[in-house]
Amino acid sequence: MQLLEIWDQRHRDVEGGTRVLLPIGQFPDCQQSRYICIIRRMKNPEQSIERSYSMMIASYWLARCGVRNEGKAASPPASLGVNTWKEAYDSFFDAMGDGRAHIRFRNSMKNARDTFDTLFDNGRVGWVDRNGQQPSLSTSFKRIHEEWKDRSDQELERFILGLRAGLSAAIEGDARSPKARTEGGEKVYASLRRERDPRLREDALAIHGLDCMVCGFNFGHVYGAIGEGFIEVHHIVPVAEAGKTVTDPAKDLVVLCSNCHRMVHRQRNLCLSLDELKAHLVNRGPHS
Repeated sequence: MQLLEIWDQRHRDVEGGTRVLLPIGQFPDCQQSRYICIIRRMKNPEQSIERSYSMMIASYWLARCGVRNEGKAASPPASLGVNTWKEAYDSFFDAMGDGRAHIRFRNSMKNARDTFDTLFDNGRVGWVDRNGQQPSLSTSFKRIHEEWKDRSDQELERFILGLRAGLSAAIEGDARSPKARTEGGEKVYASLRRERDPRLREDALAIHGLDCMVCGFNFGHVYGAIGEGFIEVHHIVPVAEAGKTVTDPAKDLVVLCSNCHRMVHRQRNLCLSLDELKAHLVNRGPHS
């Protein structure tokens, strides 16, 4: 049956607002009502997912701590290392997606950030009603602001980046208590893996050597015999992005230590170049 999906945008605790489904012949005049109407053919409408505390407070941080640009709206916080708001939302997806589709998560976080925008002078207006007035915040948004308004931007940023990195998430404002948990069960996964040619790895090591091309780390020098001959090989253009292609080990592959290899892939959908990662190095250490 064709249904009309109606979103009441006054309620924003659940992503996208409050949803009502009506048969196609029973909908109000969208131009005259307070609803936003979207017509879809729907068999099993997706259930709305309530935003987690982690997602709400991350959205609050995005609204509060964006980089101010004179005469322009704020851009994403510098510590995210991204240029666009889309990239900023996407960087939280792994830690806070909660089973949403990617685009649905991005839209939900944007909506929450837009709502928090009403609290800050960041160059964005935030949500306004049909009369151009900013609506009052709901209880869940007010609670986040009351909890953090007197705490420093630096403390808030450390907390958010910890959540983003997958550290123990806060539950309703309180840190989780460490305790023993069960793990080690068995699951069966079906996945697609890109084929690799092991000869390319051997060629890359022969060409580039065994020193990390970002920080200079050498496993053999630090770990002795157990580390001799070990280094990781990195595709400058990720295999998943390049697809099936001809790989030149001299131009397309580099060697990296495990830390640097993880860091170039630290942000979802963004692979840093060697020069970009070098620019982030704070302390190269005695092995450089």
